[in-house]
Amino acid sequence: MVDYLNKLDANVSFFWNERSVGHGINEGYERVPDGTNLLLLIDSSSSDVKACEILSKTMDIVIIDHHNLEVEENPYALIVNPQTQDYPNKSSSATLITFKFVELMDYTYQKVNMNDYFDITGMSLLSDQMNMLVPENRYFVKQGMKRIKNVGLLALIHASRNSGKTLNSQIFNFDLIPILNTVARNDELKKGLMILFEKDFFKAKRMADIMMKDNKARKEKVKQLMKEYSEIIQDERFAYVVTKNSSKGFNGLVASKISSDLKKPCFVLKDNDTDYQGSYRSFNNYPLQSFLKKCEYTELAAGHEPAGGFSIKAKNWDKFKQYVNDNIDDSLFLPVIEYDLELTEDDISWELINEIAEWDEMWGSGNSKITLKITDVFVEDKELFPPKTKEHVKIKTDKMDLMHFGDSKYADDLCDWDSISVIGNISVNEYNGDRRIQLYMEDYKK
Repeated sequence: MVDYLNKLDANVSFFWNERSVGHGINEGYERVPDGTNLLLLIDSSSSDVKACEILSKTMDIVIIDHHNLEVEENPYALIVNPQTQDYPNKSSSATLITFKFVELMDYTYQKVNMNDYFDITGMSLLSDQMNMLVPENRYFVKQGMKRIKNVGLLALIHASRNSGKTLNSQIFNFDLIPILNTVARNDELKKGLMILFEKDFFKAKRMADIMMKDNKARKEKVKQLMKEYSEIIQDERFAYVVTKNSSKGFNGLVASKISSDLKKPCFVLKDNDTDYQGSYRSFNNYPLQSFLKKCEYTELAAGHEPAGGFSIKAKNWDKFKQYVNDNIDDSLFLPVIEYDLELTEDDISWELINEIAEWDEMWGSGNSKITLKITDVFVEDKELFPPKTKEHVKIKTDKMDLMHFGDSKYADDLCDWDSISVIGNISVNEYNGDRRIQLYMEDYKK
């Protein structure tokens, strides 16, 4: 939006809230410059009636958002939000809505080629975990991966050693998006904005190299928090972490990791004495936000069904957990792994792998990668890697490498020449012209 308004020679100033401040114009509305004629609020503020009422006395307000409304109405702004209007794609990201807003404006002004914004728009749908079964979302992601125009994004592709590769959701989800998310978690959104606005590739590449180092430090921070929280986690119908030392920028990330590990929804909350505030993450597509909103003890459940912010008064905490126990059936979160295809190792061919890769090119929320169950797998060798830290496991077979990351003790009971069944997702590793099939293991059985 800022890039486009600058092309119109508009007198534009912009500001943002760091994660530690809060999400929306209710926090920091006093920073709106005097003399503003039009205030555009993007990816937030649909429910921020208080601030909008104050600001609307001297300016017009347009909100471009995709979050569920927490109030009945906000009469002080023009709200462009698929959740409140008769629009079929309820899983639009705020960036996709902004793309369409700009596209409509440009019918009049004709200042840009909208293809130049496909890359950022497609990436936003993945980074905000929008439903990738929606055809419109799939279209924007596919076009975005084909047309990388943003110089900063090109620099990140180079810095993450993905230059020259055919881009796919795997690269975006695991290599590019986490780098940009790290600056948000570190309360350094300015860095993310600077690299995405940069027009000089070599300057952007220097920024990207620094951001790669920051992302590596972020991974170490998550490891540290996981170790710390493992000692205080309350593993009940839901998983709860309540601590005075909560790291706000990392609450959601850690909650997501714990949820994945324990196969149930997770809350990571800061103990503020009188209340608990933090993040929730759901599991197995359970509509957690709707569940929380029905609970009389919930003070706030904002964001989306699978992920958002949560707060509750400390005095109601035990009552809330009892409410969960009374209303949640354990069967909702049984540790079941569903798979799409069952075959033997002998059935695996490059033709099959290429077909799977075509589907997996655009996986994301609501549209997971194809999961395989492979039987009659003969273990030839097992090793730990990389040589210095030896924290990951690689099991070699005739046709593929079975991979598991972050746990050197995984598959300790497996020996050379064992025969196993294994479940996981297929990928292809290309190195120095050599192609090798890899399977990322979710589970195995001797």
